[in-house]
Amino acid sequence: MIHPSFTRTKKLPLRLILIVPFVLQIFAAVGLVGYLSFRNGQKAVNDLAEQLMSQASKQVDRQLDNYLAMPHKINQINSNAVQVGLLKLHDFKNTGHYFWQQMQVFDVSYIYYALVTGEYAGAGRFRENRGVTIDELSLNTKGKTYTYQTDRQGDRTSVIDVQDYTPLTDPWYTKTLKANKPIWSSVYNWSDLPEFLSIGATRPIYDNTNKFIGVMGVDFLLSNIGDFLGSIKISPSAKIFIIERNGLLIANSISQKPFTMVNGKAQRLNVLNSSDSLIQNTAKYLQQKFGNFQAIKNGKQLDFEFQNSRQFVQVTPWRDEYGLDWLVIVVVPESDFMAQINANTRTTILLCLGALGGAIALGIFTSRWITKPIVQLRTASVAIASGELDQTVEVKGIDELETLAAAFNQMATQLKESFLELETKVEERTAQLKEAKESADSANNAKSEFLANMSHELRTPLNGILGYAQILQRDQTANPKQKDGINIIHQCASHLLTLINDILDLSKIEARKLELSPHDFHFASFLNGIVEICRIKAEQKEIAFNYEVLNKLPTAIHADEKRLRQVLINLLGNAIKFTDKGGVTFKIGVIDNQSSVIVNSKNDPFPPSGFASRSWGRPPRPRWLTIPHSQFPIPRIRFQIEDTGVGMNSEQLQKIFLPFVQVGDKQRMAEGTGLGLAISQQIVQMMQSELQVESLSNVGSKFWFDVDLPESNQWIELNNANTHNIIGYEQEKQKILLVDDRWENRSVIVNLLEPLGFELMEAVNGEEGLEKAKTWHPNLIITDLVMPVLSGLEMTESLRNLSEFKDVIIIASSASVFNFDRQQSLKSGCNDFLPKPVQSKELLEKISQHMKLSWIYEAGIVPLTENALVDTAAAFIAPSAEELQALYIAAQIGDIAGVEQEALRLQQLDSQYLPFTAKLLQLAQEMDEEGIFKLIKQYT
Repeated sequence: MIHPSFTRTKKLPLRLILIVPFVLQIFAAVGLVGYLSFRNGQKAVNDLAEQLMSQASKQVDRQLDNYLAMPHKINQINSNAVQVGLLKLHDFKNTGHYFWQQMQVFDVSYIYYALVTGEYAGAGRFRENRGVTIDELSLNTKGKTYTYQTDRQGDRTSVIDVQDYTPLTDPWYTKTLKANKPIWSSVYNWSDLPEFLSIGATRPIYDNTNKFIGVMGVDFLLSNIGDFLGSIKISPSAKIFIIERNGLLIANSISQKPFTMVNGKAQRLNVLNSSDSLIQNTAKYLQQKFGNFQAIKNGKQLDFEFQNSRQFVQVTPWRDEYGLDWLVIVVVPESDFMAQINANTRTTILLCLGALGGAIALGIFTSRWITKPIVQLRTASVAIASGELDQTVEVKGIDELETLAAAFNQMATQLKESFLELETKVEERTAQLKEAKESADSANNAKSEFLANMSHELRTPLNGILGYAQILQRDQTANPKQKDGINIIHQCASHLLTLINDILDLSKIEARKLELSPHDFHFASFLNGIVEICRIKAEQKEIAFNYEVLNKLPTAIHADEKRLRQVLINLLGNAIKFTDKGGVTFKIGVIDNQSSVIVNSKNDPFPPSGFASRSWGRPPRPRWLTIPHSQFPIPRIRFQIEDTGVGMNSEQLQKIFLPFVQVGDKQRMAEGTGLGLAISQQIVQMMQSELQVESLSNVGSKFWFDVDLPESNQWIELNNANTHNIIGYEQEKQKILLVDDRWENRSVIVNLLEPLGFELMEAVNGEEGLEKAKTWHPNLIITDLVMPVLSGLEMTESLRNLSEFKDVIIIASSASVFNFDRQQSLKSGCNDFLPKPVQSKELLEKISQHMKLSWIYEAGIVPLTENALVDTAAAFIAPSAEELQALYIAAQIGDIAGVEQEALRLQQLDSQYLPFTAKLLQLAQEMDEEGIFKLIKQYT
């Protein structure tokens, strides 16, 4: 509602309040109409000029397309006729007559050909009052070119000219022979008929055996284009002209010829020298605007001032597939249109002034009728505008105001209904989205459950295959051929396990269940293991494999060793797979960990490449790195893999990180699932980094990522002996109970452990395992989780409730790969978790860890223990200088393998040398040649 004080403070009558604004509005409206009328007139001129120029340019383009396509079509027709034998080029009489007939049909000036023998024939329409004449140069004419007059039937009647002519040296022949494809000749004037400005379409001709026999051509008079340009009417002073990129005039819409005669010879005219001042100044403007005519790549509409008048210009490039590149230029003076516009503007101004006076008078009269009901209408309008949609407006006395009031009422009702309808739709859409999300979650859970079940079913037989392969690998009686076969079985089964793990990893990523499990590990040993695996693969393909440590790396780091190895082996494996020549380079180094941008300089170990790339910004440090692990700074380490393989184009780069997508040839696609890079990218992103790539097709690729890896202190690297060399243990006989419903799973562990002196008992389910544990009292229980009758978890909980089994070691073993099952087993009372397929090394490590066993190795194998390693500051007992001589020579020449062999030899001489040799082996694994040399030199 309007405040009542408003009416008290305002003393002006309502009639005056209505009249004054009305008059001011009318005056402003009339003035604005007059101004807009003038501006619209100018805009109309601009629009009209642009439309006319655009239409003219399109018309010229179409005509050029039609005109200039005709000569090449004629050549194509004649060439086809030659190849099928319809046109015999050595029959000059019939060929000339054939060309004469074509001249009657096609609007061209000359049709001709020249053979490799130097013979020549043609028919043309260029001699005044001669009609179509026929030219012939053959053995019959004895090297002369005869020009014949023809009758109405195209038959030769008389010789009208004889000339010396050598067609094989003419540019139209030599250029076509060199190009070996249809082309255009340069624009030229005939030497004997300089008034004809022509261009020739030529093409090589072949016989039916595809043998080159000559060149065929069709000449076209450019005066035809000028005639057409002159027929286009845009405005009285408009000009159209066509030029080459070098500025030479092709044709124009005026009578000016595109050439001048100098000493009886025709000379092409440059548009900058045109006698028409408008054409000349338009060309100069374009040259000044773009620098040169070659810089005009696309159509442009421009304007400039010439002789105090605005000129509209449209320039359009015209090209064809045979090499022509012209500019079509249309220039229209604004003055051609403005005369009528100016007259209309004056008329409009007079009409506006008259309308202003009439409107003022009418406004004063009308205000008398509006004064009374307007207040009521105003009050109702303000109420509706304030949001009171239930307000009812009632106005009587003036039909228009009554209609307006009814419209307000209807509007308020519609708004209210719309608000209610919108709220209902929002609720419906929210419910639908919720239902769709629940369906998607259900489907995703079903998929994850299916993959987990399938993984369990696939891992169970794989456990038997891999297990027995490992058992057979320990067999010292197998011959080399049998060992190769066993290794192949182990490799194939391991590859299948990798594929299963890839699919499960992808499922975990999609379900957001994949987690990182960081721990401390020796960095150099980790890298050397990966390098050795990949070096063997590279040697099998006979390509180079280079491993470059660009600067000093941390001795040990805190990270997820399994996932980092998975990423590196995948990237290196792909590089080797897609490289057939050259090699693969694995670079690693610490980069600047203070700034977010790596500055490329002469000291940068990772210089940029010129490949097409996909890259992302540097991410923040991973969340699990925020837990302080050591007093060392956190280095940022770059892993970089380069290859000289097949490379990728930009389209393939957009797809490589998509699941189940493979790029490259089909043969290489068959070697994987297309999940490796997708999983690697997700793992790297979980490390708060991004996997980046640069690649160039047929040149090679480069993948890299930067990760913050905390350095681990108090680390001791143990050079553990190979588990294949374990033949027993020093303690008294240990009893192990195996609980698994699958006989093959039990058989694998039995055959791995029985030869080492363990006593084993088997149970097929948890209930049987519980009974046998009570009666047999094993030292260690290895149990499956999912079994009939009684599960492994239930059996473990039952055993832990018995006092005599509270401290018995129980290891859960399952084909499940989800952390949930691992956590459940530990929660139920298991001491550890052993994934299936069982790896012999991991099995023996866990047994040794929990049962505190000391292994017995084959003769000559001396394992290192923590007691054998001492702090580097302690004094070493080293062999004599004579014993160290071979070691000293190996260190001098940088023979790391030789250093390792000598260190192992010295271990066997005396156990007191173990700390010294352990330090040597640690430095060798770190590839620290300088440290090795300094250590040995102290004792020589």
